[in-house]
Amino acid sequence: MGALNYKHLRYFWAVARVGNLTRAAAQMNVSQSALSVQIRKLEDQLGQKLFDRQGRALHLTEAGAIALGHAKAIFATGDELLAALSGATDAQPTLRVGAMASGIFRSVCCAPSWPMPTRGSCCGRARLRPFWKI
Repeated sequence: MGALNYKHLRYFWAVARVGNLTRAAAQMNVSQSALSVQIRKLEDQLGQKLFDRQGRALHLTEAGAIALGHAKAIFATGDELLAALSGATDAQPTLRVGAMASGIFRSVCCAPSWPMPTRGSCCGRARLRPFWKI
């Protein structure tokens, strides 16, 4: 069995929800024959008949009811994914703060342009200052 086609599953869900191929095709903006072909392809891929015809109405088989439950779960997960990712672009920028080894202080504080040594100096030339206060 190959990968499941999301579009076929969406068509199946629409027909199962409405119960009529013509109305589902109108809602999905496809022709009735195209929708019927897509449903047939899904049935062939799953190896199960998903609908029983009773006049013009379509009723789910047992396999169709199982497939519908899974389709709803798949679409709910897809909606959650879209919601999570759409919220990421609208979020406030993230400020990330990191720490560096103390070697940066030593190399900065030992620069020759620093003032005369004071109490607590490093290298005998200047006070130890973080790089952001230079």
